[in-house]
Amino acid sequence: MTLSEEGRNRVLSLWQEYCAALLRYAKKELGQPAPYGEAEDIVSDAFERLMIHYERYENLTDEQIKSLLIRTVRNLSVDAYRRRKRLPVPLSVSEPDGDDAPDSPPRNPERQQLEERTPEEVVVSEDNIRRMKAMIRSLTPALRDVLEMRLIEERTNREIAEELGIPESVVRQRFSRARKTLKAKWEEEEHG
Repeated sequence: MTLSEEGRNRVLSLWQEYCAALLRYAKKELGQPAPYGEAEDIVSDAFERLMIHYERYENLTDEQIKSLLIRTVRNLSVDAYRRRKRLPVPLSVSEPDGDDAPDSPPRNPERQQLEERTPEEVVVSEDNIRRMKAMIRSLTPALRDVLEMRLIEERTNREIAEELGIPESVVRQRFSRARKTLKAKWEEEEHG
């Protein structure tokens, strides 16, 4: 499909407006260590998909397209993360360490801690993530939007206030209320 001049201009405008936030989001979703340029590739792929299927989305508002781009980046990041986890495991049972491996880079303590988790710990961790995502989805749109802008897009209170057309004090209030609501829901589930 060939984009019209208007379509190209709109996608370019969306790129300029959302690229930095989507890039930060992709880096967070990918976790560490992510291969160099992987987050950039994911954001580019998301916009490429938007361009390819633009005729489906041209009637959506910019905010709706932004949501679509966030979902696309999240899905592409999850796919990339899973692909990395499926890399072939070395055949050797023991890995040399210390003086036996002079060329190996030092081990990342966080990664080592993740690798040492038991399968039960991994399942509990993944279950906790699913539960938290469900709780976030259950927030009112006003609270959820502020929470996502602060935590996922890493926006300041001022930026959020300007975009939503509300005072900064309301942004702080909604963010605080969202956090308290999530904490209460989490504790309620934990303690019955």
